[in-house]
Order: sequence, then C-alpha cells, then structure tokens
Amino acid sequence: MSQAEVIKQCKIKTKIVKRLHKELDYYKKEQEREQARVDKMREEGADLHGMKQAETVLQESIMMVPQTLQRLETAFEDLSAYVQENEQDISESEELKAAKELIEAVKATI
Repeated sequence: MSQAEVIKQCKIKTKIVKRLHKELDYYKKEQEREQARVDKMREEGADLHGMKQAETVLQESIMMVPQTLQRLETAFEDLSAYVQENEQDISESEELKAAKELIEAVKATI
C-alpha cells in the first residue's frame, strides 16, 4: 500500500471514530433530556397516553447508548491497530497526529 493510501485510510478511520464519539455524546444528552421530560410529566400528572409516548422515546434513547458505544469501541480498536501498524509509514503526517489525539480523547469515554 502506498503512503498516500495509508494516509487516506487513516483519515477515514479517524473520521469514523470522531463521528461515533460525537454520536455517543448526543445520545447521552438526549437520554438525560428525555428523562427530565418524563420526570416533569410525572410531577405534573400528565395524561397516560402522553406519558407512555414519552417513556417510549426515553427507552429508545437508552437503547441507543450501548449500541453506539459498541460501534465506537469497534472503530476505536480498528483505528488504534491501524495507527500502530502503519505508524512508521506515516510518522510525520498530520493525519497520524490527529488520529493519536483522537485516540487519547476517546480513551476517557471508553
């Protein structure tokens, strides 16, 4: 594989991890927002139909967090392995630097 192809693959894998990391944060915030909405509806004694709909939305949000986390972990492992494998070939590229920075940032999440 040429150096240009290695850099291209590194960039693609980095963007995948970045997108999934952002997605995970979004779903966590959505879960918190929906939980607050359900709690508020309970306090106010909202109608049963509205409560069921809100709880359904909350359950869907809750289900998305572990699914997205699993996809992020898989993409993270793929990027980490790719960086280790090809570090010598692209040692001075901006893409490698960006990938390493993202790996460090995502480690805290996983």
